[in-house]
Amino acid sequence: PAVDPHRTATLDRQVTDLRLTRLAATWPGATSPAFEHVSADAKRGDWLVVSGESGTGKSTLLSVLLGQLAPSDGWLEFNGRDIAELDPVQLRRHVSWCPQDSHLFDSTIRANLLIARSRDDAPSETELTEALTRAGLTQLIAALPDGLDTRIGSQGSHLSGGERQRLAVARPLLSRSELVLLDEPTAHLDHATATAVLDDVLDATDDRAVVLVSHRPEAAERFHRVLDLGVASKAASTLKE
Repeated sequence: PAVDPHRTATLDRQVTDLRLTRLAATWPGATSPAFEHVSADAKRGDWLVVSGESGTGKSTLLSVLLGQLAPSDGWLEFNGRDIAELDPVQLRRHVSWCPQDSHLFDSTIRANLLIARSRDDAPSETELTEALTRAGLTQLIAALPDGLDTRIGSQGSHLSGGERQRLAVARPLLSRSELVLLDEPTAHLDHATATAVLDDVLDATDDRAVVLVSHRPEAAERFHRVLDLGVASKAASTLKE
């Protein structure tokens, strides 16, 4: 839908607090909400894990957090400001998203990272290297003869599954955002690789708030803040702490 012209408010500081209160979302043309009665909160340094069976609205919740779908009921607040007041374009400067199947371009590692920021705020060589280090790719980059200028093939075909996902995660780490949304970042990885990737991302995001969508039970088990969107009824959600 067209952006509400009255949504002109901007955030005057970095996002340090995210709050969902009895939140619901309904896609245009749908007869029932994708989810409802969702309440949770997260602050900088927190990981909020969103769990639930397929179809319970996990990815829809990320669309709402990105400002792409307006809540149909309840409240979503950033630093105490209702999202209904916020300019969605300005809001997305504070939020970064790593989808389940992040697109990797048939180009170099460097080029795939540079899209994380605008041209007038391009990351330096040091920042690129640091993001890759935080994502757990230090050994890979050191072993490549062309380093950051190594071509990775279509959809990163020259990389392993874990390396592709780590490269995708490095992009939000390079962004200026304070809220990072991760949609099933380890969905296609084996248990050992998935655990290693989550460990690295956990260490790399201690200065941000993270919302992690995951169907893996081990992801929910290792974090104390888990938002369960329910199974089939979508009638309620619970936050376990």
